[in-house]
Formats: sequence, C-alpha cells, structure tokens
Amino acid sequence: MKEHYYVALDIGSNSVKAVVGEKFHDGVNIIGTGQTYTDGVSKGTIRDFDLTRSAIIDTVKKAKISSGVDFDEVFLKMPIAGMELKFAEEEIRFGGNSTEINGTHIEDMLETIRERVVQSDKEVVTVYPVYFKVDDLHEVSDPKEMMATQSLFVSAGILLSSRTVLMNAVKCVEEAGLTVLDVYSDAVNYAHVLSESEVELGGVVIDIGHELTQFGYYERGTLKTSGSLPVGGKHITKDLSEAFNTTLEAAEKAKHHYGHAFYDLASAEDIVRLPQRDGEADIEITPQDMSDIIEMRMEEVFMDVFGVLQENQITKVSGGFVVTGGTANLLGIKELMQDLVSEKVRVHIPNQMGARKPEFSSAIATVSSGIMFDELLEYVTIDNYDTESDTVRHAADEESSGNFFTGLFNKRREQESHDADSGSVGQPKNTSEGYADYSYEDRSEDLDNRDSGDKRQGEDKNYRGYMKKLFKNLFE
Repeated sequence: MKEHYYVALDIGSNSVKAVVGEKFHDGVNIIGTGQTYTDGVSKGTIRDFDLTRSAIIDTVKKAKISSGVDFDEVFLKMPIAGMELKFAEEEIRFGGNSTEINGTHIEDMLETIRERVVQSDKEVVTVYPVYFKVDDLHEVSDPKEMMATQSLFVSAGILLSSRTVLMNAVKCVEEAGLTVLDVYSDAVNYAHVLSESEVELGGVVIDIGHELTQFGYYERGTLKTSGSLPVGGKHITKDLSEAFNTTLEAAEKAKHHYGHAFYDLASAEDIVRLPQRDGEADIEITPQDMSDIIEMRMEEVFMDVFGVLQENQITKVSGGFVVTGGTANLLGIKELMQDLVSEKVRVHIPNQMGARKPEFSSAIATVSSGIMFDELLEYVTIDNYDTESDTVRHAADEESSGNFFTGLFNKRREQESHDADSGSVGQPKNTSEGYADYSYEDRSEDLDNRDSGDKRQGEDKNYRGYMKKLFKNLFE
C-alpha cells in the first residue's frame, strides 16, 4: 500500500472498525483507529446497505483524523460464519534447472489453486500456505531465495464463503469511496493473536463479539479448523433484561459496569439498582446476582466451542486457550475458562497504543495478515516502518476467470506496480440452533430470598458441574 500504511476495515456484529497500521520491526505499529456503531450490520454481514455505507464513511473519517493518513485503500476483513475450509496441493517442476525461488513462484501456485476451486455459490476468500517443500526434501514455511532443481511444492488451505455476501460487502465498501486491495478471513487472521509457541504447539482463539462467537484451532503454525456460534454479548444483555425485568439499555449498562463472568468471585456486597419495565419500583441486586446469569450463558458458549473441537478430534490443546473480542472485557472471563479446562488460559488485549481493547484484535490481526502476504509474495520488502519501498512485482496480464476475486487480485498487483513506478480439518461448524433465549420465571422470589443460600437450581447445577468435569478431563 502507499507509504506502507496498511488499513484494515472490520465490518463486525454491531459496528464498523478501521485500523491504520505500519510495519515496525517484527510487529505492527498502530497509528490510528476509527469505530462507528450501527444497526446496518449483524453477525459480520450487511443487513442495511445505506446504514452500513454511512458507518464506513464515518469510521474512515475518524481513522484518517486520528492517524493523519489520507488513505483510500483497505484490506477487508470477513467473519468465519458460513465459511468452508478445504485443503489442496500444487507443484512447480523445474526439470533439473537450478532456480532461485521468489515470490512469483509462490504467487503462481496459490493463484492456480484459487482458480481451480470453482463453485457456483461459493467464492474463494483466501488461499494460504500450510507448508512448502523444496525438491521434496523437507518442509519450510518460506522458500524464497532457496535454490531448487526439481520442484517447489505447496500444501495450502482454502477458505470459501458465500459469493453474495462477499460481493455485497465489497460493493458497499467501494461505494463508500474505498478500494478493496484484498479480503482476509478471521480464520487466517487469528493466527496473529497467538504467540509463536501457542500457534506451533496448538492453540485455540475464541473471539466473543456482540452477536457472534468465532474460534479457530492452530497447530504447527497454521489453521486446522475453525467455526462460529450465533451468540455473543448481546445475548447476555437480553438474559439480564429478562431475568431482572429491566430494559435492554439498563441491562447493558449494568453488564459493563458490574458484570462478572465467574460467580465465585463476584461481589455479594455492592448494590445495583435496576428500573423495571412494568413501571414498578426499582429493584436492588448484587453483581453476584448478575453473575449467576452471565456465567450460565458463558459456560454454554465455551462448552459448545469445546464440543466442536471434540467433533474434529481435537482433544488436546497444548498451546492453551486465548479469549478475545468485545465480550472479553467482562471480569471473570479468564477465571471461568480456567475453571473449565486444564490448559493455560489468557485474555488477549492488543498492546498497541490507541487500540488497547480486545474488540480491535481482529482488525489488528488483519493488518498483520496483509503485511505477511505482502512479504511472502514480494509485493513489497520492508525492513522496518520507515524504510524506502523496494517493490519487485511487475504488472501481470489480465486474465478473466469465473472467480470474482481473481480480478481483485490482479488489480492489486497492478496498483502496487503503479505505486512503485510513481514513487479444522474439514468444513467449519456453524451452529445456528440451540440458542433460544432463556426463560426466567419467578425471579422475584429468588431476589427476595437471595441471602438464603445458593439460588441455582439443583438439577442445573449438577448438570453444569458434570459438564465442567467432562471438559476438564477432555482437555487435560
């Protein structure tokens, strides 16, 4: 991208976010962000075109002001929901001629795989290398500058999504006055949330958003499986609203200020006043009363993620669990997860100045994906954030194909060249059932007698205790 600024646009569950970053040594330096809440998006997809376009324009304006960068090119981030994961192989033969491998060889193989996967209702979002082999000798992660005489082989992952969803997202972004350079899936991006040891040993990222929980399992440096659940922080708010007969606005505010995901550590002393929807007098509850509801929902989410991992024969997560996303702001999230599994658990909060919120994790990871692919394919070579560009790509012949993003891919190559001249194993699981709202009857009686002992239903508590023990043993 121009001046080596990378801009990620994240169309999320209830907001549009933009992050402006640049390569800095071995990491990413974030120099500006923007965020606009909107009703135009839901679970990462567009449900109102005009509202979303307006939110994008507003978000970009904020990001330009905060970063001081006047940009018009972005990397678009797409959610995991509805995506399909496949794997494929490709090989280039050199016929005994000594050849130095460069970014063109890698790009040609990945593009061949992209064009080979043709489905009527699906679009290839990302083709990412799992590993390479030079002359069939050993696996490498980046073969550039190595010499080969026989062949270069790549095993690659392919992420496909609904063609309609992708085309509408790109159209909306472009009508907001932006150019989409490339599209990245959260399934690939989350690898940048993990540390090197976590992604090598086998780590799980769980991103809990407003209406969507996404997760991915990575091992030996690459994505193995991913999936999503149609539940998030919004459902916690609705649970609290129903349980305490209060408004959604009051429930959301109470959740942010007093919410705690781990019942045993929640305060039983502080008092929270909640207005009643039926006009009755305000009620007084404690953070522990709220935690009783919050923990129930969060346990359900975590256990459903564990269930999908088990379905994919993932029963050991040596690298541990990493929780992020907007709902990870809740107190007690880490403690609750630690109560469910035996592996290491941490909450990921970006450490970049100006973006130290877990809801920005995905967008920042998208910037990292952009930099990674740029360097792998040699679009640009960057030593650090302020070095001169050394662009080695050349304009490619335009070839039409049935793949919507092939044209996007070629357009990006031409743009880079112009800028230089001018200065789960298997299909992801997407569970859409089983998330009916909880029914909270006779809560007033519980509130009146909350000092008389544990309010939880004996049957529910026994079942939840059994499930805790089951999954704790599973991931030991």
